[in-house]
Amino acid sequence: MTDATGSSYAAALKQAEHELASHEERGQALRNTVDSLRALLALETPKAAPVSRPAPVKKARKPRKAQKPAKARKPRKAQKPAKMPRLRKPRRSAGAGHPPVGPNQYAGMGPTAAYRKFIAEFGTDDYTVPQIRDALVAGGVSSKSTTSLLTGLHSVRRRDEAKAQAAAAREAASK
Repeated sequence: MTDATGSSYAAALKQAEHELASHEERGQALRNTVDSLRALLALETPKAAPVSRPAPVKKARKPRKAQKPAKARKPRKAQKPAKMPRLRKPRRSAGAGHPPVGPNQYAGMGPTAAYRKFIAEFGTDDYTVPQIRDALVAGGVSSKSTTSLLTGLHSVRRRDEAKAQAAAAREAASK
């Protein structure tokens, strides 16, 4: 071999070795990628790495329209003198003054039965419905709220009065 051909072969050999080395590096990188993907598919879906996003770009504002000149305001009317505040009487509790009842005197009873028992014991004319409600609550009647109990007691009283009037009308008609 001549020196010229030998050096060209040496150069070709060097170039081929260099390409082989880079080919092996790419092959190893490809093998690592394949192994990583297999590991990921074997596991549950892992959380994705946080992606950094560029900061949002603010849009330019539109220029404002030219404003119309303000209208001249009308002069204000003379103000009326302030009214004197009304003095109110202090409000009394609607249920104050109910008779003393035992803590479990009406326990386990419904509102209707407890109302009728209260009326049988204390009479109808002496107490208002709010006073009766407070006495029943103190005696152990339970309800969702005192307002709903009050409404129920008004209904019972209205029904009882209607029955009494109907009985009186029947009695008067039979005479």
